[in-house]
Amino acid sequence: MTMGAGRAVGAGTPPYMSPEMFKEPERAMYSTDLWSLGVSLFEMVTGALPFQAESDQLYSVAIAGKMDEPAASVLDKLPDDRRSKFDHNLARVISQALEKYVLERFHSVDEMHDAVYACLIDRGEAVYSVFISYRVATEMPLARLLFDCLNHTVTPGGHRVTVYLDHARLVKGQDWEEGFASGLLHSLCFFPLLSYGATAPLADIPADRKDKIIAFGWEERPAGRKRLRGETGDAEDNLLKEFTIAVSLLERKQGPTQNGDNLNTRRRAYDRGEDGLVIDEAELEVAYPILVGRPCPLGHSRYPGMGEFFPVQAGGGRYPDKPSPASAAAAADFLRRRAGFNRDASETAKMRTVTTTMKSLTALQGCKLWDIPTDVNGVELSKEQKDLIGRGYAGPPVDIEDPVLSVLSPE
Repeated sequence: MTMGAGRAVGAGTPPYMSPEMFKEPERAMYSTDLWSLGVSLFEMVTGALPFQAESDQLYSVAIAGKMDEPAASVLDKLPDDRRSKFDHNLARVISQALEKYVLERFHSVDEMHDAVYACLIDRGEAVYSVFISYRVATEMPLARLLFDCLNHTVTPGGHRVTVYLDHARLVKGQDWEEGFASGLLHSLCFFPLLSYGATAPLADIPADRKDKIIAFGWEERPAGRKRLRGETGDAEDNLLKEFTIAVSLLERKQGPTQNGDNLNTRRRAYDRGEDGLVIDEAELEVAYPILVGRPCPLGHSRYPGMGEFFPVQAGGGRYPDKPSPASAAAAADFLRRRAGFNRDASETAKMRTVTTTMKSLTALQGCKLWDIPTDVNGVELSKEQKDLIGRGYAGPPVDIEDPVLSVLSPE
């Protein structure tokens, strides 16, 4: 209990006491306990208290003296490697429990319980800032690096950035459609990583030039995948499906529908498709391609650095000037059932050629990465890491910590 001017002004442990406990302890109720729980959660997550003071008496000033100064977010108190992976929803729960004004906190114990429980069973966001698209076999290190650099950072305008990356957000075993529905449809920005390893499997090598192209150093099966030919024998390619869906969503967002009305202002009159699946209103506003140079091969004077991306035309091949049937059909079906495209619009997406999709992405303003250092902080590359880079896969070795990227706008 603390005393002031001969009267009791509160009871409890000062760092855990709510503002009203310092000001009007006789009016304290369950909301005070929710505040204390919020302090405990903050301390469990960060190892520190949300408010600091040099004495018990000064805690009344730190907590109750400046009512318009909110508690810090737990995200601002975590180191970068933990911040990027911390659940944004749980951070919001803790912040709401630490609202200084009682009416802005949870309105009941059950409400806070439900909010915490939801964090345990659903780690998704209503809207993400960024969706990172990459080929797992080749770009996982770069994708994870971007995720760690961007997720939960704050923009100059004060907006918290949330990033969708499947390794951090998807339940193991969840199929591609649920990932696209959760992430791509609910993200504002689309960041495709376009590298040799990502794009070469989408491009066919002409039969009359195959021997020459292979002898020049290009691979017949880049990233271990059979190249697409735009024929019925093509396997479904998740990256091409992502690209097709994203480009189709952006074009629909920016252009008029067949009725002449724009989807930015039109409200959908239904929320479920013909098969009962929920139809989501796409949030996607912009795509920002990240062009990644091909690592120089073993023996090259710049090995293991990266060369330029731009002279690389589809990994030695040519993008088919026709749809890849399996991927196009899957993307069109997704757009119709999950994004509310009518049949005509989904058929248009189904007829989109690989060439058109790739030109649509590479024509956009983006950035390029090259010369990613792979000997950062004096770390020596293992033979396996050198072999991985020597095969032409983009991205720094997984074991390298804190690599520094050179990022420039295209000239």
